[in-house]
Amino acid sequence: MTLTYPVQLTNVSMPVDLKSYIADQKKLHEKTKNSFKRMLQESYIDYSKKIEVSNEIMQRQRYIIFCEQMKEDTDEIRYNTALEIREKREEIETAIAEMGLIAEPVTDLEIIRYLHTLFDYTGAQNRPIQNTFVPQIIEGGRD
Repeated sequence: MTLTYPVQLTNVSMPVDLKSYIADQKKLHEKTKNSFKRMLQESYIDYSKKIEVSNEIMQRQRYIIFCEQMKEDTDEIRYNTALEIREKREEIETAIAEMGLIAEPVTDLEIIRYLHTLFDYTGAQNRPIQNTFVPQIIEGGRD
C-alpha cells in the first residue's frame, strides 16, 4: 500500500476480555439442574477467570496511527482537519478491505484501554477500564 502521508503501525498484546463469555456461562450454570454438570461448570468458570488474567494468553491488536497537524485552532481549520482525517481513514480502510481484511476505527474506550495497557499491563489485565470517564490520579504539586 502506497500512502502519501506518514503512518505508524503498532502491534499490542492485549489482555483477553472474557467477561461476557463468563457471564453467559454463569447464566447457563444457574439453569442447570444436574449436580455433576453444575460442578463441572463451576470449575470451568473458575478456569475461564484464571485465563482472563493470565500472562500466557493474549490477543493481538494491530493499530494504524496517523495524524493531521493544525497550524491554527479555528473552527474552520478544525473542520477541514477533521475532513482530511476522515479521508485518510477511509483510504486506509478501503486498502485494507481490498486485501480481504477488516479495519474498524477505534472507540474512545479502546484508546483508553490501549494506553492503560502500555503504561500498566498488569493493571489492565486485572482491572480493565470499563468506561471513558477516568478520574484524575495525580493532583497538584509541591508548594
